[in-house]
Amino acid sequence: MNKMTLQDGRILAWHEFGDAAGVPCLFFPGSSSSGLAGRGLDGSAKAAGIRLLAIDRPGLGHSDPAPTRTLAEVPDDIREFLDVQGIERVGVLAHSAGGATALAVNCRLPERVTATVIGAGSGPYSEEWFRAEAEIPGMSRAFYDLALRAPRVFGAVLQSSTPRTAKAIGRTLSMISRGDSPDAVYARTHPEETRAALEAVADGFRQGSRGPTDDARLICRPWGFRLDDVSGHVEWWHGEQDANVRPAAGRAITSRLPDVTAHFVDGGHFALLDGTHPIWDALRWS
Repeated sequence: MNKMTLQDGRILAWHEFGDAAGVPCLFFPGSSSSGLAGRGLDGSAKAAGIRLLAIDRPGLGHSDPAPTRTLAEVPDDIREFLDVQGIERVGVLAHSAGGATALAVNCRLPERVTATVIGAGSGPYSEEWFRAEAEIPGMSRAFYDLALRAPRVFGAVLQSSTPRTAKAIGRTLSMISRGDSPDAVYARTHPEETRAALEAVADGFRQGSRGPTDDARLICRPWGFRLDDVSGHVEWWHGEQDANVRPAAGRAITSRLPDVTAHFVDGGHFALLDGTHPIWDALRWS
């Protein structure tokens, strides 16, 4: 784990995986997840010659919170990070809730981004068109509304339902590996990657529930930019059996992105991570 102090005095933390001398690529993982989530991609990134820089978003892991920021302002941290690291151009990889940050970086830093790959990314919940078209399950709607209207209650519920010890993570891994759903199959066939994802969520609560709560609220509030402002090319991957972020959400988002190649494939929420070769091919540049 690495840290730097931003110009406003906040700490930004990140984890590095893959090939230290490889092509640089930012990774933004899912909701509440610190950059530890990149550990599950370490081997495939190394084999592909990718230097994976997995960011702790504000308030998650070791990064200081920034509760008043809009999503459109988050790329300011990324620009500063890239400048300090001496990285002129970078690929961007994101999964689930991290997809919103990836779109913000693509939109605000087009001159720094070589490629953007997103798997089952979150959409702009504040937009009426998205809520109408995304087929958001009722429980998810209630969850998002709770984050907006009662953040302290939301944080308590989120923290109480998140496994944060090795024993609890083991029990959760065993539980989610049962059944025949694509995500259960993924958990059974990729146990170490799934464990890494669970441990990253636990690490996201390192500073308590405020960071994960702010992380959820960030994508539920107005983003500060529109999808048709995202001028850079986006490769979008989405599992047709995704029960977490339904394919309708992906289709609603990609229909509004100006430059996108959409891949709707057989699989669940982790379809992006199940076959990594197309991902790395898109992110490898010279």
